[in-house]
Order: sequence, then C-alpha cells, then structure tokens
Amino acid sequence: MSSVAQYYQALADDDANSHGVAICRLQVAEQSAKDASRAANSFPSSAPANSNLASDTGSILAEMAKKHVSNVQEKLAELSKDNDYIYHQGIPNEASLTPIAKMPAAKAIPVSELYQGQDIQRIIGPDIFQKIVPLAVTESASLYDEEKAKLIRAESERVEVANDEMAASLDYLKLPDSLNVLRGGMDQDMMVDNDFRKWCEDLAGHQPFGAAFDQLNNDKAAISTMLDASMKQLDMEESVCEKMRSKYGAEWTQQPSSRLTATLRSDIRNYRGAIEEASTSDAQLYSTFRQCEADFDEMRSAGETDEADVLYSRAMVKAGASKGKSPRPAEGNLIDDDIDDGPTVSDQIGAVEDLLRKLNLVKKERTQILKDLKERVCILEKLKFDIR
Repeated sequence: MSSVAQYYQALADDDANSHGVAICRLQVAEQSAKDASRAANSFPSSAPANSNLASDTGSILAEMAKKHVSNVQEKLAELSKDNDYIYHQGIPNEASLTPIAKMPAAKAIPVSELYQGQDIQRIIGPDIFQKIVPLAVTESASLYDEEKAKLIRAESERVEVANDEMAASLDYLKLPDSLNVLRGGMDQDMMVDNDFRKWCEDLAGHQPFGAAFDQLNNDKAAISTMLDASMKQLDMEESVCEKMRSKYGAEWTQQPSSRLTATLRSDIRNYRGAIEEASTSDAQLYSTFRQCEADFDEMRSAGETDEADVLYSRAMVKAGASKGKSPRPAEGNLIDDDIDDGPTVSDQIGAVEDLLRKLNLVKKERTQILKDLKERVCILEKLKFDIR
C-alpha cells in the first residue's frame, strides 16, 4: 500500500511540474514494490482451511506485485528520461519528502460543470441569500430607527407637557367659567365653583379655628413644662450621683450619670428644637388665619345656610368691580358699567376671551405639527423599505 500511495503521489507531483520529487517518490515506490513482491512470492501455496482464502491466493498476490513493480519501473524510466533531456530538476533525498496528505473523501464539483449547456437558474432556483441585508446595514438602520423614535418621543413629551401646563393654568384661573360668571350668562347653580361649595360644606358645623390655635398653645406649654421637669430631674440625679461618689470614693460603684443620660438629654434638646420650629410655623399660620378669619366665618355661615352660590357670586362681582376706578352703581349689569378713565370690564372680558382663542389655536396648531411630523417619519420608513 505504501508503494501504491507513493506511485500515485508521484503522478500528482509530475502533473504539478515537480518532476524531481516525482522521480524520488517513484524510487521509493520501486523499493517498496520489490519488497512486496518478495513477500508475495513467499506466500504459502496452500492456505489454511480456516483462513477463508482461495487456493490460488498466493499466485494472484505474486502476479499483482510483479505487475505493480513493472508499472513503477516503466514510469520511473519515463520520468527520468524526460527530466534528463527537458526539465533538469534535482532529485531530493528520500528523507526530505513530505508525508503524503490524506485523500479527501469527496471533491466539490461546480454546478456549472455539472449542468453544462442547461438553464442552471431554472434547475437550482433563485439565490436564497440575495435578500439578506448585511449586518452593518442592519445596525445602521436600527440606529436610524432609534433616532426617529427618540425624536418623536421627545416632541410628543414636549407637546404633552405644554398642554398640561396650559390646562393647569386655565384651571387655576377658573377660565372660562369665571368669564361666564362675570357676564352673568350662567345659571346660578352653575356659577358656584365645586371646590368652593365643598369648602363651605366642610366649614359648616365646625368651631372657629381660634380655639384650635389656643389648644395648640396649651399643648406646647404643657410639653415644654414636661421637658423642663425631665431635664431638672436628670440634673438632680447627676448631682446626687457625684455627691455620693465624692462621699464614698472607690466604694461608690455606680457609673457616672452623665454617660447614662446623654441620650435622654439629646432627645430633650431635639424635642425643644422641634417645638420651636412648630411654634414659628404656627405663628405664620395664625397670622394668615387672622387675615382670612372674616372670609372663613362667611364661608362657614354660607355652608350652614346653603348659600355658597350667593357668596361665590358676590365675591366674583366684587373682584370684577375692583378692576374699575369708580364704584359700580347699585343697579345695572357689570358689563354696562362703562368707565371713562381706562378699559371697561367688558373690554377686559373681551381681551381675555381673545387670549383664550389664541391659546386654543396654538394648542391645535401644536397638535397638527406633531401629527405632520409622525406622517413624515412614516413616509421615510416606507421609502427605506422600498430601497431595500
């Protein structure tokens, strides 16, 4: 087998223009073939019965080995003659020959050679990889989509924030309901604000807030007295402990009182600080209460008599009249009260309504611009898929 392998490898080397290497391999193959021929001639003429060999096995092996030796010698003589007259390549030593590589089990045949003269596209079908998008293109498209989504999210958030701020501002100003109240165009049941009605109902039946502030002051005084008494007891306990330590010396084994009561003293100081902060906050709240005490009494009375709408209307009329520079007559509509010096209430109401219309137009235009932006992004997305 070694001789056969060297023989065919020599033929391959000769085809590859390595004539010197091919001659060397044929020489090695000749030596191995002669050894195989001698081994075949020494094969016994009669094989054992249990060997599953025919009786002429020895002669067949000898004939095959002899024929192979003849083929190797003929090829060696042919290549040696060609090399002497034509190629003149050096013949390497047997030790310098590279090992014979393993023969591949299969050889790839191009489809063009397999189906020569035929419609290959019809046989093998369309290319399954022609629609595959390169990874770099996919990554770039993903980044592009993310940027578009980020842009839409940012603009949508800005529009939503602007609309929320506008709605909160109008709700705080009680618009446009306040304008209807000032014009007197709404029914009395619709004029009162729901929150105002609820506040009046909550105040109905409750005692004035002055008693609550008095109770707070009494509670603060009681707590301060308690904290002073506790601090005095701690000081007394520490004084007695130190006197006993001075009197009995080493026989007094109680630990110093200041170490054991440090936490209690710190808590008392913190409580005193909290009371002082609460007193400051209560003073500010009491000052605000004194300023609005009359309004609270009116709201309490309106809640008890179910006249919240009357009080609300009177307050709104009073607020509208305060905008003018001369008092309004006892009779007549607020809109008819023209003031010579400065804009009238009717003009101010018209100006506010004009501003409200402009705000609504801005809101509508903002929403339409966001819609147009989303449509443009969808068009770009469609064009991208068409390009693909």
